[in-house]
Amino acid sequence: MLALVLFCLIQGFTEFLPISSQGHLIIFNLIYPIDNYVGLTIHEATIIAHFGSLFAIITFYRKILLGLLFSIKMIDRPDIDKNSFVLINLVISTIPIVVAVYLIFKIFDFNWNELLLVIAISSIFFGIALFLADKFCLRIKNQNSLDYLMSFFIGIFQCLALIPGVSRSGAILTIMRFFGFQRQFAVEYSNLLSIPVIIGAVVFMIANSSFDSSFGSLLNFHSLIIFFLSFFFSIIFVYFLVTWVKRFSLFIFVLYRIGFGLWILLALI
Repeated sequence: MLALVLFCLIQGFTEFLPISSQGHLIIFNLIYPIDNYVGLTIHEATIIAHFGSLFAIITFYRKILLGLLFSIKMIDRPDIDKNSFVLINLVISTIPIVVAVYLIFKIFDFNWNELLLVIAISSIFFGIALFLADKFCLRIKNQNSLDYLMSFFIGIFQCLALIPGVSRSGAILTIMRFFGFQRQFAVEYSNLLSIPVIIGAVVFMIANSSFDSSFGSLLNFHSLIIFFLSFFFSIIFVYFLVTWVKRFSLFIFVLYRIGFGLWILLALI
């Protein structure tokens, strides 16, 4: 049970913070293979955990999401409806990673040592990139400064998250801070972008595994525990991130990334 709780904690802790959920879950599964502790494979547990994180982010941003949903009727007038404008930009930012996953989802074929090295280097390198962008770039732009071309570049940068250890949210925060966006808006935009990405990831994992997606198969003890714990931890850390950037910089996450990467490198020596 402890391994199950730790798995859900790591999922919730890393999914929205700029520290790479993929890298953490890979390493956790090497140390504590989840399928040895519960009657689920790692793919099945990951799918259910992502459902928990998905419901957490939808719950947290429910008011904004309702506004975006109702703005569909004004989708042809983004010049007078700010919600439809944001919705269009979110779609544009999502397109690159959808195409990238479809074209190159099997490009990373490493052995374990190579994979761990990639995670370590990516964590350190992109941690430093996040620090530089957050520390030295302008911080005056908000939603009104967003445009379609910039949204597309944000989407291109999000594709770097396909590299283990980079972090989807870390990549988005880095490029948006580089463009001069305020931390609070950058975090909100990154979190909203996570919704279609998580949905796509879940669909992709289901399509590429033997996961039994019938309703009855989900109603077992371990599945429900994973879902609710992932939901609980995810919403806690979403709240933490949103609250943190209102008062502080992203430096704490930079330090964590560098420390995490160095720990992996030391373990490989």
